[in-house]
Amino acid sequence: MFAMNLKHFSTTACAALCWAACAAHSADAPMPLNRIGAVKLIVGDVKENQSYFEQMFGMKEVDHYSDPSLYEEPIMAFDEGAHLALFSPKQEPPLKKSAFPVALIYTPDLEVLVKRMQDANFPVRMLDAAQTGAMRIAIAKDPSGNAIEILARPGKRAVGGAKLIVNDRQKAEDFYSRIFNATAGQRYKTPAYDEVLMNLGEGPFLALFQPLAEPALPKSKFPVVAIYTSEFDAVLKRVADFGLGYRDVPVSRPGMRIIVATDPAGNAVEIIRRAPAAEVH
Repeated sequence: MFAMNLKHFSTTACAALCWAACAAHSADAPMPLNRIGAVKLIVGDVKENQSYFEQMFGMKEVDHYSDPSLYEEPIMAFDEGAHLALFSPKQEPPLKKSAFPVALIYTPDLEVLVKRMQDANFPVRMLDAAQTGAMRIAIAKDPSGNAIEILARPGKRAVGGAKLIVNDRQKAEDFYSRIFNATAGQRYKTPAYDEVLMNLGEGPFLALFQPLAEPALPKSKFPVVAIYTSEFDAVLKRVADFGLGYRDVPVSRPGMRIIVATDPAGNAVEIIRRAPAAEVH
């Protein structure tokens, strides 16, 4: 078990469900220009963390990137939907993790999943009804200390959202609105936090979460979310005009281009060029 302030999770989960309902696309709706392709977790030991998501959540490796001197990154996924990237930097020391979740996963069998984690002695806490209302929510921690919010939802398991820790919610919101034409959805502000859910088309949401009691923590220089875009040149220009800078990522796969930009809170954001009809891989 582990201790943390969990008062905000019920409103966040309800907001996630409302956002999902509002953002649902019909079969003939146009493909969004920008969407979250992967939630990215900064981890330590790759095998330990990959085994955790395989054995606990039933995820499978669908791709793998690596540079022997810089990083290793298995790309994990359920049968469909966005991916979960486990990024292990080889030359960056471990950084202190936020007490607040940085990813959301939907599951139809929450109690079974929680028991599996408990039996395997992994940190997990089921929230009580006083905190969550009609929602059923658990908070787990992966072997590297990343907090994961797990929300009961009918249907298949899925990566539900990227949750970025920011130090100024308004500045972060302005960045994602300007760069990706993201639109603000539900907002929640309490003495403990300030949060907005951003709409980037279909699929996972992007939560910008500003803790008001937790001190600012060091940020990794490596990305915590990957956004696919079919308007790469326009996004690149907007990033340059915003003035926070970016770096090109060397790639060996034909037709792929990737840059890493930095949002006002210091979160690294991976931006990947995709054709409008490209499938997530």
